[in-house]
Amino acid sequence: MQALCRSFLHQMAPRTAGGPLRRTSIRRQLITQIKVPPGTRIRVNNNKHQLWPSPPELLQHRCQALLHHQLSYDLLHLNSEHFVTFVRYGRAVCTQTLYKTKDTEDEVATQTFQRMIPEMIPTESEL
Repeated sequence: MQALCRSFLHQMAPRTAGGPLRRTSIRRQLITQIKVPPGTRIRVNNNKHQLWPSPPELLQHRCQALLHHQLSYDLLHLNSEHFVTFVRYGRAVCTQTLYKTKDTEDEVATQTFQRMIPEMIPTESEL
């Protein structure tokens, strides 16, 4: 059943020159530069989860460390919401996945991102 759903989603997913979108890279882009169909509204949902954000320095470290990495895109287990929640909270969470309860961590996605980030070296003020 999951293979059938995944096949359907790949058919419905955006396409690249090489076929269905299966690989993606993390990049920085202004929200005003995102190409969307005319009339589409973009919202930033920073208060969607009942989790505490990490300190700004840690958010920035995670984001910088993950920038330009390529990943296998998976709508159910490794998507853009997993990325942004990992950067913000240190846990990959996705509310787009219907079978999971709210704010349930996707441990595989969290571990995938954690492996990509080098240890943070403490500054003098943190010692």
